[in-house]
Amino acid sequence: MTVTTSAFTPGLRELEFVRSVDRRLLHRRALSEVFLTDTAAVDGQRFLAGAQLPSSHAYFTDHVGHTVVDPMLLLECARQAETCGAHRHLGVDDDTKFVLQSWSMRLPGLFHAHSGDPAELTMDVTTDRPAGASAPARSAAYDMRFFLGGEEVGEVRMAVGYVSSAAYSVIRSKRRGSPPVSSDDVAAVPATVDAPDVGRGSAVNALLTEPVRDGDGIVAGVRIPTDNPSMFDHAQDHLPGMVLTEAARQAALLCGARVLGQPAEATTMTGFDLAFTRFAELDALTTVSVSPGHESDGGRVFRVVFRQNGEEIAFGAVETAAVPASHRRAR
Repeated sequence: MTVTTSAFTPGLRELEFVRSVDRRLLHRRALSEVFLTDTAAVDGQRFLAGAQLPSSHAYFTDHVGHTVVDPMLLLECARQAETCGAHRHLGVDDDTKFVLQSWSMRLPGLFHAHSGDPAELTMDVTTDRPAGASAPARSAAYDMRFFLGGEEVGEVRMAVGYVSSAAYSVIRSKRRGSPPVSSDDVAAVPATVDAPDVGRGSAVNALLTEPVRDGDGIVAGVRIPTDNPSMFDHAQDHLPGMVLTEAARQAALLCGARVLGQPAEATTMTGFDLAFTRFAELDALTTVSVSPGHESDGGRVFRVVFRQNGEEIAFGAVETAAVPASHRRAR
């Protein structure tokens, strides 16, 4: 079963899945990191977006123990839909910096969707842009519903600010007291956890360093993965939200394994809720603290806090659940 555009809005042209969109609209350098294939405006506040999920990818399909679609891949598709949609449909200029303020994800249908190979993802995107607005958006909130293989998988919500490059440079330097460091000048330091301990097969995809028990949870450093072409596709002056979210996911899996005895290879993230209050600078150690919270419907919620120099820079929660036997790899 394929979800067609007409199922959302009768009369709207069908989304295309035959080619990738211009990588520049997604703030990507490598074509291998482009998954978005099309967008189609419904009205001034809503658009649809299509993406093709890769059947094999060095980062997004690097999992041990299971074959569940990676929530981080769905999140990257949502990020690409937001970025492209802001340029195409919200009037945001090319010379603009995107500042992630918060985002959340809920995937109640993750284990039930039939993805296919390759899989075509449809996103139904609603924004809070005022009806009839003509000026470019300065910020926007997005609500995106995921449809995969004819089934609704879940949703992502995010809030993003848009700042001119000139204003961004002034703000960053003023708040720091000096110009920010470029990732091009930062040497990668390897993780000290074994990749399978955080659900990954490749060491380059592991992010945590020197994890230790901290009360009923753990605290670990977050490495700057400049050696990972998916996490740092191009130069950055901070740790991006995607990297911090991956670190939160890995910290929750590691805490679940070491504190609760839940094997990382048999567990997946099914949701999160994160807010970003300060930039994660590249010239200061970032730590992530995680502790078990309440049990959810079939899963567990973990509390997460990121800090630099003793100050909180991001916080929220990650939800995990056991992977059904039907999605586990045979040993």
